Amino acid sequence: MNELERMCAEVPPPAATAVMEGRRRLLAATQGVPAARPSRRSFRLPRTGVRLAVVGALAVAIAAGVTIAQNVGGTDRHGHPRPVIPGLPAGPVANAEDLLKRAAGAAEAQQFAPRPDQWIYVESRQRFPAIGTHAEGPKTPLVKFVERTWWRADGKQIARTQEGHYGDGKLRIENGNQLWKHNYPMLAALPTDPAALDAWVASHEFIGGLKPKNAEERAVALYGQYCAILRNGVAPPKIEAAVFRAIARISGVTLRKNTVDLAGRPAIAVGRVEEGYLFREILIDPKTYAYLGERDIAVKDHASTATDGRWTIKKGAILNLETHATPKIVDRPGQRP
Repeated sequence: MNELERMCAEVPPPAATAVMEGRRRLLAATQGVPAARPSRRSFRLPRTGVRLAVVGALAVAIAAGVTIAQNVGGTDRHGHPRPVIPGLPAGPVANAEDLLKRAAGAAEAQQFAPRPDQWIYVESRQRFPAIGTHAEGPKTPLVKFVERTWWRADGKQIARTQEGHYGDGKLRIENGNQLWKHNYPMLAALPTDPAALDAWVASHEFIGGLKPKNAEERAVALYGQYCAILRNGVAPPKIEAAVFRAIARISGVTLRKNTVDLAGRPAIAVGRVEEGYLFREILIDPKTYAYLGERDIAVKDHASTATDGRWTIKKGAILNLETHATPKIVDRPGQRP
């Protein structure tokens, strides 16, 4: 039994529709059609441009993973583990809470303070099946998508290019509006106490005005929003740290040590099961504890019928694999560091 099979066998089950919402949003975005308000259970916010947090399956070859050296900081002259980042614990990561606390400490150590007239550059690379794929499994053909986004630090403008199966590579600049809920000034104003951050996110339009009916729906909503903040890459260090600490408080978040991201970089993952079949992971660098990207894995066969017909996902399929470069500060849209 390989790592993914073992993980799939261990993860429990609940219900269904986030993938269809993602498919609908992606199709609407590629056709230039405004997306309607999501259905009640679809808590996941799209990123700017095409949010491909959807549908799909990537060959599970990466499931074999890599063996991560837990003592990546080496040892001191007494043979004791040395921390990779001063002030953080050394030695093996014990559990999901331990990893997320280390990620929070690493985030707080960052120096990231753009001027209002500067831009935050974020690069994302994704793999996913093409629109119209109704039976998705480990051998489903995949398309590539690259999105480069420039967020003006004062929140007044955003620019992006999209390349690959659904992009033409052209730079487009848009003026700010209320749809950009993850811009730098808005995020900088969030509370840094994890409990206060939970309360704020759960009570604002930040989650699309949706009203979770129980503890699990609230956990899904919070986890989805925190994933979106990390994914968009523009949070100030103090807020990124608060997000990691808040994720550590969410029920059902577990650790998986040995894996890799889309770029083949070693990673440690934390994640939780949603919709009964979808295990959503956050990928973290085992040396620096920096955010690397995310992955959605089907841990159970799943089928549903929607307006575009019946579609199925097979257990073991990886739905959406996304990797990120470290955000950088630049002076103009279109400029790359």
